[in-house]
Amino acid sequence: MLPPAVAVICGTLGGLSYGEFLLQGSHKPLELEKLVPVLPAGSGQSTGSEWVLWGFLCMTVLLLVLFLVSLWVFRRRPGHMRKRLDSSSFPYISQSQLRYRYGRVLFNTGLVVLFCCAFWNGLLQYGYPGKAQSRLPAGKRNILCLRVMDFPVPVLTAAGRRYERMECRLLMFSPDGRKQVRGSENILVYVALDSTGSRGSTGSRGGTVSTGSADSTDSAIRKQQGQDSVVPKSTGLLPGDVIMTRCRAYSFDTGTMTSTPGAGATAASAVATAYSSFDYPRYMARRGFYCRAYVYDYQRIPDKLTLYERLRRLRIPLASRWEGEAGAVLSGICLGDISGFSREVREKYNVAGVSHILSVSGLHVGALYGSLVFILGLPQKIRQAHRYRSRRLVKVAAGQDFIQAGARQSYILKTYSVSGGALVHMAALLLIWAYAAVVGFSASVMRAALMLSVYGAGRVLGSRTGSLNALSVTALILVIIKPMNLYDLGFQLSFTAVLSLILFFPLLRNLLSVRNLVLRYLWELFCCSLAVQLGTLWLTAGTFGVIPLYGLLCNFFVVPLSGVILYVFLLYLATMGLHMENSLMLVNRLLLQMATLLDKAVSFFAGLPLTPIRYQPHVTEQLLMLWCSGYLYFILQQRENRRE
Repeated sequence: MLPPAVAVICGTLGGLSYGEFLLQGSHKPLELEKLVPVLPAGSGQSTGSEWVLWGFLCMTVLLLVLFLVSLWVFRRRPGHMRKRLDSSSFPYISQSQLRYRYGRVLFNTGLVVLFCCAFWNGLLQYGYPGKAQSRLPAGKRNILCLRVMDFPVPVLTAAGRRYERMECRLLMFSPDGRKQVRGSENILVYVALDSTGSRGSTGSRGGTVSTGSADSTDSAIRKQQGQDSVVPKSTGLLPGDVIMTRCRAYSFDTGTMTSTPGAGATAASAVATAYSSFDYPRYMARRGFYCRAYVYDYQRIPDKLTLYERLRRLRIPLASRWEGEAGAVLSGICLGDISGFSREVREKYNVAGVSHILSVSGLHVGALYGSLVFILGLPQKIRQAHRYRSRRLVKVAAGQDFIQAGARQSYILKTYSVSGGALVHMAALLLIWAYAAVVGFSASVMRAALMLSVYGAGRVLGSRTGSLNALSVTALILVIIKPMNLYDLGFQLSFTAVLSLILFFPLLRNLLSVRNLVLRYLWELFCCSLAVQLGTLWLTAGTFGVIPLYGLLCNFFVVPLSGVILYVFLLYLATMGLHMENSLMLVNRLLLQMATLLDKAVSFFAGLPLTPIRYQPHVTEQLLMLWCSGYLYFILQQRENRRE
């Protein structure tokens, strides 16, 4: 599955690059209905580009039809004979010979078809799914109906103003209050907070209407967010809330603003342009956001919650008992929430080289999946052990069958229940996907959940699934569903780290043979960390400009401790679900102590001398580092081949 995945990734990158070329730096979505026929000419390009696009489209359709017809011709039909088209001594050729002769050509044709289809899939990501009249006009005051998609993030501007930044979906907008236009855009909303409380709960219009799905649990969640308090500055908005406001929307490209926003909007716009080292409008356009809005007064509208939004809201009661810096560490490790970290704390984890434990990835999902499979399959194992312990089988003579015998002359009958194993893996996968919904479907979580799903499907079907094939299928699915994942740093780091583990870890582990169990675990942990560093150093150094000097040593302590925290987190979930308050308090105290110990260890390694190495390599230097890693892999692979 690796060649199809590479073809899809390359084609998608080509389509995304061509789409950004057509945008010409405007960072506005293109009209989908005009994307194929007249887009190049309408974007100021030459007529030759239009003919090239049309020719590529015709070639894609022709190759797709040819590939499908070839699949139908080469389908498996045992014993079928075809007449040769050329002159030969034997006038017929079997179906197997036909597939053997032209199978590789058909496979290569399929790769080209995948590349072309992926190109169009990437190009269509820059098309607006609707007419131009349904776009939100920039700079004009409109009545907006917005649906919150993620948890708000507090923002403090240089002028001292406090905002909450949240990602919202435009449901509807009205320019005059009478005509309603359905919208389908993503908007980055900044909600201004006053000094006494949340803007939406104390204003003349905001917060007077509760959501339609609000119940006792929802009110408790809002109370924990600070809505009912006077001192905390929080809107109390959660994923799934619908708000109505009247405001202006502005493009991320400041040059396209038709009017100047207010003082608060000017302060908030400093947040969007704070990172001047990279193209912020281009970054937001890749995420699907083309405009931002500044809200100073709003009103909640009752609406029903989806299942995903209900699962997302479970993060609040789960983290309600975690306070202080240790609670922020627990929220990052168990729930992937790093909003409670300051910039200094994030820099500390980056310098120590253990920032990967703060994002939910394969380490977290794999540990939870293994624990769930063990716990869910434990009753069945007990029943099987009890059932086969009572069967006393012994062979009385050569050539005779087994008969019932005594306990001292018994054989254990080993069996494997396919149906029972399937149910256990299916239940574990459902819980894993529910956990992925609670922490948010980020690229790393989706990668881990999909790889486990492929692995679980292989176990259910009774077949072995290779790690590289599972990774390729996962990348194929994620890129097809959302091509913009290729620009996501979490996607890049997650897949690069797993690929380096698959390639380097077996080779490094075989360099040294260790029989002691404890030493073997430490050696494998060192090889695992080294494999990840070899595969991701070129990417992390080029992105963050930091090379952690003591990253390998810090991972020796942090990774096992974070794994123990995850297992205790499972106990925390069980005690919370069973309403065992006394046990819950003990488990919560244990979690906080372990999180404090982990934070102290990270602070110790981050404070060691000569750390970190601040180095920002150029693109050429990054490619050189990648080539060195590949060269090392081939050397280790040749050594492994000589040993065999």
